[in-house]
Amino acid sequence: MPEDKIVRTPYNFVPFSNKVMRRYASHEELPPHDQLVSGLKSGEIHITMTADTPVLVSDGKGQERHFFRAPNGKYAIPGSTIRGMIRQNMQILGFGWLHPGEDFEDVHIMFRDMASKKGSTKGILSEYYQKAFDIKSDRGANGKSISIPRNVRAGYLRKASENYVIQPVKGEYLRVSRNHPDAVPLGDEPSRYLKVAYSLAGSKVDHIRPGSAPVDGMQQGVLLFTGKYVGQKPNHLYLFPEADEEAPAVVISEQDVLSYQEDLETRKNTLKNYKEKRKYWELPEDGEEKPVFYIHHEGHVHFGMSLFLRIAHKHALSEGLPEKQQEFFGSNTAALDYPHAILGFAEADRAYRSRVSVGDFEVAGVPTEKRYRVVLVSPKPSYFPGYVVEGKHYSQEGFQLRGHKLYWLKEAGERKKKTEDGNEEEQENVTSTLHPLAKGTKFHGVIRFKNLHEDELGLLLWCLRLEEGCFQSIGMGKPYGFGRMKLHIDRLLETDLDRLYRPEGLCGQAGVDRTSEIDRFIQSYETYALKLLYSEKTKPKNRKPIRELDPIRDFFYLRSSLRQEDEVRYMGLKEYQNTDHTPLRTVQEFREAEEAEKKAANKKELSDEEKLRQLANMYPSMSRRKRN
Repeated sequence: MPEDKIVRTPYNFVPFSNKVMRRYASHEELPPHDQLVSGLKSGEIHITMTADTPVLVSDGKGQERHFFRAPNGKYAIPGSTIRGMIRQNMQILGFGWLHPGEDFEDVHIMFRDMASKKGSTKGILSEYYQKAFDIKSDRGANGKSISIPRNVRAGYLRKASENYVIQPVKGEYLRVSRNHPDAVPLGDEPSRYLKVAYSLAGSKVDHIRPGSAPVDGMQQGVLLFTGKYVGQKPNHLYLFPEADEEAPAVVISEQDVLSYQEDLETRKNTLKNYKEKRKYWELPEDGEEKPVFYIHHEGHVHFGMSLFLRIAHKHALSEGLPEKQQEFFGSNTAALDYPHAILGFAEADRAYRSRVSVGDFEVAGVPTEKRYRVVLVSPKPSYFPGYVVEGKHYSQEGFQLRGHKLYWLKEAGERKKKTEDGNEEEQENVTSTLHPLAKGTKFHGVIRFKNLHEDELGLLLWCLRLEEGCFQSIGMGKPYGFGRMKLHIDRLLETDLDRLYRPEGLCGQAGVDRTSEIDRFIQSYETYALKLLYSEKTKPKNRKPIRELDPIRDFFYLRSSLRQEDEVRYMGLKEYQNTDHTPLRTVQEFREAEEAEKKAANKKELSDEEKLRQLANMYPSMSRRKRN
């Protein structure tokens, strides 16, 4: 298959497990916080993290991204960043349950696609979109062909108590040419709307007067200037007549409102002048209203600020999770898996504090800053060939999400946009300047734990240390190879309750060094987890050790395999538009291909050794001379 038709990304996925391990049967079994319990583990983990590539945990200030500094002025990795790293690892290694609203926003992915290439990956979405809108061609006033979405209606979006509603307009929206004599003086600035008075000559807009004051013989309405599309200028303005207050209001569900808000959040960095004109796109507040187009489709109400608005897929993201994950939705014991029992949770009717406390990891010595110019791109679930198994989209029945997203490891470097002739260029308007700390920078930190069972401590240690040859990944710039970190556990200290209140304990010497027992604690987790993963009826031959389960093997492969830049990068615009229906290769496919290559290489080596043995048997004198 031609290279420009293959789906590639700098990230891949560890498949969601169809197993969820509940560590506790009830909330009453959770260890207390107000005392140190004899028989449970409390203590400290002293850690050094070393940057294997430049690393940047941004301070979030200004356009240029610099490293975060602790209150004392030192460069540091915030404890919240380390905690997030632990939690993601624990979800995978601890077979955790995914909480909607916490681990992911359970929204309907939105999209707009009118003209993707037929036969391309997104071509099927274009057909779906056009069918939903019932798009037909017609002749405009100037004789040119125009596309008319016959299912789209116009109305005013309002906040009514705790809900949002759309009040339909009287009649239909009206098209106004930008060359209309009364429209030209209003300017060409996009992404705005203003109140106007207007009159009609038949079905066409005859005169327009800006302002909210009534004008004799003219009707009141709102003129909408839609946003400019990349590389083109909208052909029309849209005039919204007054709201029809007698018509029933269209009530928008919480799910559809959440989907709109989440979609806006993912797009706001690409919307021109968003900061200055954010109220144009954002939902109205109490007492406000704004003109919107809307459409009913698949049981949802979709709305937006352009005639060809973005619509949501039929299914929510949660419908693509494994059945076992979905079984826990609304369950009273859902938060009793390893990640939530150890790291805490907050639910509507109860909460439980974390038994693990993570401090900032401060830099050691005097670090060196590097400077890189890169194009910061955020991966989006809307790109279903990368996020959905078998390349299905979110409106198809039986779609399955790929899993936990992780970035491939690779060498760090700048990535500039390629021109059509293949040369690279730097574009000031899309690049960002990063100031990561250099490779080799070391960070030291302490993680404190309280009242953990041995298996829980083992899982925490495994999530930190990982396997031999593995790296952690933190901070910005992961698509460019930044943030690859080697984590080393310097000391594991367990609090000795018997010594705690003796003189040595009061002097801070109540910790017993358990560093040499790290492997034993991890094994304790693996042994305990096998009891939770398999029922008593499971045959011994089907009881695979945790390390041999495919999701775990994929996780450690992603955390250890170094890939080539061209193999795992974002596709260029032409590649993106030209890809076919071939789904993204899974981590398992990468892993098994590499294992097969190694096996073939080993077989060849054995074959060569066998040939030498045969020669030695044929010419024993040569073999004796060689030995002598």
